[in-house]
Amino acid sequence: MSIWLRGASPALDSEIEAWEETHHLSLPGGYKDMLRVHNGGLLAKNHFPVAEPTSYGLADAEIYSIAGLDGLQRHILEEQDVDLPGNQVYFHQDGHRYIGLDYQRAEPRVIYVDFETLQTLVVAENFADFVESLYFSPFDVAFAPDYPLEKLEQMLAMANVKKALEILQLLEDRAEKDWYLTQIDCLLHSEEAPFRQIGVTLLENQIYYFRRKLDATRVDDMLRWLESQHFWQEKVAELRKEWED
Repeated sequence: MSIWLRGASPALDSEIEAWEETHHLSLPGGYKDMLRVHNGGLLAKNHFPVAEPTSYGLADAEIYSIAGLDGLQRHILEEQDVDLPGNQVYFHQDGHRYIGLDYQRAEPRVIYVDFETLQTLVVAENFADFVESLYFSPFDVAFAPDYPLEKLEQMLAMANVKKALEILQLLEDRAEKDWYLTQIDCLLHSEEAPFRQIGVTLLENQIYYFRRKLDATRVDDMLRWLESQHFWQEKVAELRKEWED
């Protein structure tokens, strides 16, 4: 199973070399190999084991994305609260929790740092071992309204029809309507009819209950797409009428 779920276009070797020259650091070979596939993106594996409890749980911690070159963080505001020797490059952030490379030796170790609880853990002796330790376990859907958008995108990309509907129903009154419509649009463009069907259902809910918060041009485009596909024509006609009334 590939570590990548989806991501940005590949990084060029010249771009990787330029980053290393600018920062006077060499990225691990495995990290550079990943960048040559996707220059950052969502991961298909989202947990890794830890030796002691963290704010995530007793025996593991979470990761759902890895940064591309532009997203790597050398200096962050929170680091003033934890005095870490040497250089660190963080490739994942979840609120106050970071995962990164610790350059206290030639081959950097992978560390987990929680700047709220002031916890620092070495989670792998090198990046290759870290990637090898990753595994998939579903995130708890009940807490979806509290999750950052990137984490939600990872969940939706891995979800079956029932789970995708459950997640998006929990998020239907979320303020980020452009993001929410993008998720519906992805469903409407699915090659699988059940995903398109729940996309129509979710769009219906948005039109009926949140229409004043929606981008009119965006909704028109979505309805026009559905009409061109002749999918669930009676329902789509009802939505068009409701939208234009």
